[in-house]
Amino acid sequence: MINPIPRGSKVGIVSPSSALDSPEDIRDGLRWLESCGYRVALGRYTYDRLNHMAGTPAEQAEDIMRFFADPETKAIFASCGGFGSQYVLPLLDYNVIKKNPKPVIGFSDTTALQTGIFAQTGNISYAGLLLKYDFGRGSTVHPYTAESFLQVMEGRFEDIRGGSTVNPGEAEGRLIGTNLCVLQSLAGTPYYPDLKNSILLLEDVDEKSYRIERMLLQLRQQLQFGGVQGIIFGQFTDIRLNHPDDKDINQIIDDFAADIKIPVIKNFPFGHVRARKTVPLGAEVSFDAAACVLRIKD
Repeated sequence: MINPIPRGSKVGIVSPSSALDSPEDIRDGLRWLESCGYRVALGRYTYDRLNHMAGTPAEQAEDIMRFFADPETKAIFASCGGFGSQYVLPLLDYNVIKKNPKPVIGFSDTTALQTGIFAQTGNISYAGLLLKYDFGRGSTVHPYTAESFLQVMEGRFEDIRGGSTVNPGEAEGRLIGTNLCVLQSLAGTPYYPDLKNSILLLEDVDEKSYRIERMLLQLRQQLQFGGVQGIIFGQFTDIRLNHPDDKDINQIIDDFAADIKIPVIKNFPFGHVRARKTVPLGAEVSFDAAACVLRIKD
């Protein structure tokens, strides 16, 4: 069940991945959340640094668990992506999280935290807004991104349209994703989700095309892959060829889809781009690939 996060709610800010360079990285994002009516609370270690990480994994987990255990906190925001949230997963108390469900909000490396928590508890998270990415370095959040995010926070889930059909068809299932390389880094661990009756939303950034091809091959060869009902490919940005004869991202997706015979679209409005939709990971959705429409059912 997806519950609204009404204006006036307390929201926690944590840094489960890379360290922030400066509090200025998220200053405007925090002000924006406050201007939208949310009461912002910083984790004790939000601005910490240990090498490239925002403190030790134990400190990061402590911040996350403090907000899950706090009944006043209604949502938990990741400050930025980068790398490292997978370190935190063995240190979380999933019994507490299951008894106190609330969305973890972010994308990119936050995928590991969102997916691991979902695999252990079924907790629904929101992928679509990331404070440093959307507000850092003088950036202003894109109106399209802001509107979609605030709609979801208010519990309003409109049909999401966009992309192009690769394999037509209809499917329904639990929405799982989003960052392909982070998701696949969890394969074989207790934090990888059950793919039975799932719809995958996949995107990536700054990768070589052969690596994307290899990750999709790994995905297809997993024992649970037969449970996947449909795939939505979002935006794959800054994807480079390693060799002139390598496939580009469109060919990789088209060839992959030709072998799996389930509904597939590409170029969906989600990923490492300024304008993106917010989606509830773990929610029940339906998907019409011919019309390129995603509907949230929960």
